[in-house]
Amino acid sequence: MAGNLLLTLVSCLTFLVVAELVAWQFNPPPSPGLPVDMFQGGPGGVWIMTPDFRGVMDNRVDFTNVPAAADSSGARIVPAAPAEAPRRLLVIGDSQTFGHGLSDEDSWPNRLQENLNRRDQAVKVSNLAIPAINIDQYLARVRVLAPSLGANDTILIGMSWNDLITPPSDQESNRIVAGHLVSVGTGDSETAIQARVRIYDFTGIRVPRFQNLKTFLDTLSQESALVSTLYPRAKAIYYRLRDHSPVADLVKAGVPEANFLMMRQIAELIAPTGARLVVVLLPERMFFEDGPFAVYSVNGRDFPTPDYQAALALPLCKDAAITCLNAFPLLHDHHREGLVFPVDGHFNAKGAVLIGDWLASELY
Repeated sequence: MAGNLLLTLVSCLTFLVVAELVAWQFNPPPSPGLPVDMFQGGPGGVWIMTPDFRGVMDNRVDFTNVPAAADSSGARIVPAAPAEAPRRLLVIGDSQTFGHGLSDEDSWPNRLQENLNRRDQAVKVSNLAIPAINIDQYLARVRVLAPSLGANDTILIGMSWNDLITPPSDQESNRIVAGHLVSVGTGDSETAIQARVRIYDFTGIRVPRFQNLKTFLDTLSQESALVSTLYPRAKAIYYRLRDHSPVADLVKAGVPEANFLMMRQIAELIAPTGARLVVVLLPERMFFEDGPFAVYSVNGRDFPTPDYQAALALPLCKDAAITCLNAFPLLHDHHREGLVFPVDGHFNAKGAVLIGDWLASELY
């Protein structure tokens, strides 16, 4: 019996190893894609790009050796931006706005600048977006910017789906540790956090966190080709089997309203300066692409409309007297053209052009 059990275990292990090797050949898992030391803490607790940074982004699946650079102030370079201009457009946001996986030239803030240049608009665009941040960081950034703002300035905030539905208590769960963007949980000790970073530096392997099953599998899917292949299919099955979407609990708990309290603070900081505040709602592909929406919503069962982000946010924009632009109709109308990276999910170069050109016409 012991021999048979051992043989079974060895056979299962051999099968998994072979399956993993085969999966790597056809569907390698995506890596995080961001180089070490790309970001650091700045004044007022604000995350910035490391000043004068030069490096490449590479997730080995959707994009490889993509250059990214920062200026001396820690803003991502906008190559088309003039050295000076009478008006400034300061862009704040997360990875969708930063241009995760896109070169400096291909990011939508740069495409926006190019469009403004073609129309002889004397505006300088600055890309102050940083991956993995939320509205708490936007507020911190505006606190730092406020003393320098004037009537010729516009603050443009790219609000993603994560910004809207991440509880404020969870928004400080990301940290910069030894040059890496690290997700930490309330139960993580400093020793465990540092150990995970050291292991990654030495081996290139991300040690999964055991906060919950989703966190564990999200991390494992970036290390195992087999898990990366099967995980999306398992999630589709889970969506069908679950009683309701967790988003419903977040909405019921008032998370969007809580996040807009911070947006109100941003608006209040900007108002005395005479600067303009505009928020652009940037939905995820799971809403504006029909196929992913059918899976994620279980054919509309869990969400009343594909444009659910706007359904939640636009009334809050109105209550706070904040100008909000909704990118959903634009993205949904063009989604069959392929506007995001197939695996990574961030806007690709085609999506960035579409967003940049649209915003140029909406803003000026």
